[in-house]
Amino acid sequence: MKLRHPQSGALYVLQDDGLVRVEQGDAVGWFRSDGSYVSGDLRCADPHFASWVGGPSLLPRAQPQPARSVGVPALAGPRVQATDPTRRNPDMDLGLSGRKVIVTGASRGIGFAIARAFAEQGAAVAICARAAGALESARKELEAQGVPVFARSVDVANREALEGFVGEAASALGGLDVFVANASAGGGMGEAAWQANFDIDVLSAARGVQAALPHLTKSDAASVVFISSTAALEYLGVPQPYNAMKAALIAHAHDLAQALARQGVRVNSVSPGPIYFEGGNWQRIEQTMPAIYKMALAQCAIGRMGTPDEVARVVVFLASPAASLVTGANVVVDGGFTRRVDY
Repeated sequence: MKLRHPQSGALYVLQDDGLVRVEQGDAVGWFRSDGSYVSGDLRCADPHFASWVGGPSLLPRAQPQPARSVGVPALAGPRVQATDPTRRNPDMDLGLSGRKVIVTGASRGIGFAIARAFAEQGAAVAICARAAGALESARKELEAQGVPVFARSVDVANREALEGFVGEAASALGGLDVFVANASAGGGMGEAAWQANFDIDVLSAARGVQAALPHLTKSDAASVVFISSTAALEYLGVPQPYNAMKAALIAHAHDLAQALARQGVRVNSVSPGPIYFEGGNWQRIEQTMPAIYKMALAQCAIGRMGTPDEVARVVVFLASPAASLVTGANVVVDGGFTRRVDY
């Protein structure tokens, strides 16, 4: 494949070894399809253009990998024949017992509920957050489920700290099957909020997946879930960075689902609507802006806001081997708060 850059005039050519050759004037350089430099006197390339020519590349392409056959992971526990009406198991076995899971931003709220739901299914969990005190309380509660727990105080906006946490967590748990990117900077206005939402919501998710990939590709049921928001889907009355960055998460999750499928890694996103819990955003809105709270509550078709546990159950199912055919999806969990029609 060949493409000429519309602005620089450089010629981008995909080679048989998977590298992209870029010719600009008398200068020539070779790059991976993520735009990273390999060799040559031309050392800079447009990463977006390189990815269009060379395709997505999240792992080094020096040794092309054959397509990985992704089967249906076996779920633990005895199977019940559907043809026998006298035998019914009210609980679905999600096949998570003994699995290893990382959840970022998991000391409270939705993140903690997700970690607890995995632990209740018998999965070992690793959690991180900035507040050491809340994190320690979360660790103790999770350990009460009788599963291994690894916890570290981490600022996910710090690349080295995040990558270090992922590596340490995978080592402590003995591998990795699921990565859940939940950390968020929350709402806010102004340039500082744009930077915070980009660093914490988007970059930490992208970097976390990159750091987790060498471990996830060793799993027979690898899964990634990004926590987005219905704020990414409909106009909520105020343009703010949070909305745009959560939309970016959905787009990136969809791209990763395509790029990583042949490596046996499923990628999905979950978009909660208004979720009410003590100390959470909607409790603060109820106390400080009651009119806005009442308007949002009235928009919930089921007549109430959701709970962190209701979001967590969806995330756990989506990440589990029971959802082995689902990838590239964005699952809305909002009690009918959004009103668009999707086909």
